[in-house]
Amino acid sequence: MGLKDFFTRSSTRAPTKGVIVGRLFGNTLLPTGVLSASNAMTNSDIYSVVSLISSDVASMQFTASDKNVLKILQTPHKFINSFNFWQSVVAQMLLYGNAYVTINKTPDGQQVLGLELLQDYQVSSVIVGDGSTDITYDVKYDDGRPEMYYGSDEMLHFKLVTVGSDESNRYFGTSPLVSLAPELTIQQLSNTLTKTTLKNGINPSVAIKIPEAQVDKEAKDFIRDGFVDSTTGDNAGKPIVLDASADLQMLGISPEVTSFLENVNWTKNQISKAFGINEAMLNGDGDSQSSIEMVQAQYQKSLMRYKNAIQYELALKMGNDVNLAAVPTDDIILTRMEELVDKQIISPVDANQTLKQKGII
Repeated sequence: MGLKDFFTRSSTRAPTKGVIVGRLFGNTLLPTGVLSASNAMTNSDIYSVVSLISSDVASMQFTASDKNVLKILQTPHKFINSFNFWQSVVAQMLLYGNAYVTINKTPDGQQVLGLELLQDYQVSSVIVGDGSTDITYDVKYDDGRPEMYYGSDEMLHFKLVTVGSDESNRYFGTSPLVSLAPELTIQQLSNTLTKTTLKNGINPSVAIKIPEAQVDKEAKDFIRDGFVDSTTGDNAGKPIVLDASADLQMLGISPEVTSFLENVNWTKNQISKAFGINEAMLNGDGDSQSSIEMVQAQYQKSLMRYKNAIQYELALKMGNDVNLAAVPTDDIILTRMEELVDKQIISPVDANQTLKQKGII
């Protein structure tokens, strides 16, 4: 069955009946205002985990019995290669909880030309038909194209966890970032404190005490300015000369602040946990080869939740036999061959021949 049998032309007219359920948080990802998806990638930990997951899922291989479907999935856009396209889809799904991809067709609606990834803000509302007969997506383009309404069979809506009984929660996914609002607030505060502490550490604060003396503001300003003049500019690095009435003290960093700065890395653990990724995948920690292999195995299982979000939506809209599978690396294939030979499942000769056929040796 071809693609033309699955999809119909989208309409510029809104449906006459239905309920607008809107967006989960409008155009703002976090209701607390701590972090929006537009600047989430400026956080190094979030960038690492989003880049890692989106790249690995985009590297997976599509399979489908329908050649037209497979061609569209492998070449979804005229100017964007398939890896970058699907990487952006997964990244947007991670950051927003949802990713929207429209089906572009010829004017007669008989041939699918490609797929187009929408920005999250372009899907302004979602209309659920009476009796939940269909879902219509209201898309407002920002490049001069007219406002369009797409039926559910014309829109690939990739989404993460959907929870709740109300319609807004039933039809929209939730980004892992939502669960990180408290942690990200603490991380932002700690980053600000770190910058301030380092800045003051380079130019340490000092206190000048004048024992048994009461001085007014003008006198204090005079003493402070005189000290600054004697320790900056041409006098920088020269010995400091104080009379017997003054006592100079250096103000160090509070031990409590130092202890806090040493323990703020726990936010990385929280970010990794929210996305379901072992922290070792982000920083390369591992005390032995066996632990590295265990982490890799856990990571592959963690990817299933994101791979399935893509695969099952495609299967629903583009055919039940659409699958997405990881392409094993050379190292994985070598390890599998070694295990099969060790267990005497295959002979060394057969393993050698298989590796030669795959171009590994």
